[in-house]
Amino acid sequence: MKHIATAAALLALAAGTASAQSSVTLFGIVDVNLRNVSNSGVGSNSTLNNNGLSSSRFGFRGVEDLGGGLKAGFWLESDINPDTGTTNNGNGKLFARRSTLSLMGNFGEIRLGRDLTPSGAFTYVFDPFGVIGVGGSANIARYSGQATFFRADNAISYFLPNLGGVYGQAMVGLDEGVNPSAPGTGADRFARAYTGGRLGYANGPIDVAVSYGSTKVDTTGGKFKTTGIGASYDFGVAKLMTHYYSDKLLALKENRFLLGVSVPLGAHELRASYVRSDATGGTAAYNASDANQLALGYVHNLSKRTAMYGTASRISNKGGATFAIAGGNPGITAGGKSSGYELGLRHSF
Repeated sequence: MKHIATAAALLALAAGTASAQSSVTLFGIVDVNLRNVSNSGVGSNSTLNNNGLSSSRFGFRGVEDLGGGLKAGFWLESDINPDTGTTNNGNGKLFARRSTLSLMGNFGEIRLGRDLTPSGAFTYVFDPFGVIGVGGSANIARYSGQATFFRADNAISYFLPNLGGVYGQAMVGLDEGVNPSAPGTGADRFARAYTGGRLGYANGPIDVAVSYGSTKVDTTGGKFKTTGIGASYDFGVAKLMTHYYSDKLLALKENRFLLGVSVPLGAHELRASYVRSDATGGTAAYNASDANQLALGYVHNLSKRTAMYGTASRISNKGGATFAIAGGNPGITAGGKSSGYELGLRHSF
């Protein structure tokens, strides 16, 4: 109820101040699907789920022209779980997706607040399923639960201006909220300072980029590090994409490789990907806990704002790996399989 009241107050505030802004926009996406997941050893489960084609959200954004090529802007964006009417997936943040204030000009953009990390943004670009749903590559990302894997709090970012196709971002997340009585433990363990960046080139059919991120995880200098390199090429009849991503938590390491394609067919689109996860740097049991995922999807665009979709995927675990598609019964057998499909509807506004 507090979240609902806060959102209503912000909507009223946005409407009341619209005349003082160059533009203020209410926007969002609602994505709901029927999902079925079967996990080895624990059977199948059906759910009314969400976030299959796009992440459900609502938000407010605005820009004010300050003159001389200078602009100020804000962006407040919240998760929505339309199947239950809740927000933020229990993380306690109202605008968990983004809450930023920006200054923009010929120099680029300076952005302050919670936002996608450079390494997190990288993962969305080179995955035909955008890392979400039953086909998203995040299904077999071992460390995707890290606090800064996708987004960072208390962040200061700089974005390059238009440089003939070259794009880039640098981010520093300040080290706040650390518990001095028990540093490096509990929820505090993964809430430390983040530094990272990405640099890419996108021109015509080609897009290539590299990314790096580092987050403190303990008081001894231990870090969670991410490194990525990705590319895509649009042939017109099909868009191919690939990326290699490496996550390292202290001595433990996971390498992921993706090969994907999207094929536009008028109002229709076919999507497919293969993702592999390889663990290294640990015990023999850890190093043997690999997995791969195959996914196939179909999208039918009913209009520019509304689409129907269907996706199916299968995760094959090895060794002690227990990767599973969200929505299934818990307790999958180590080294087992997780298969799922979803049929959904998405509308943007």
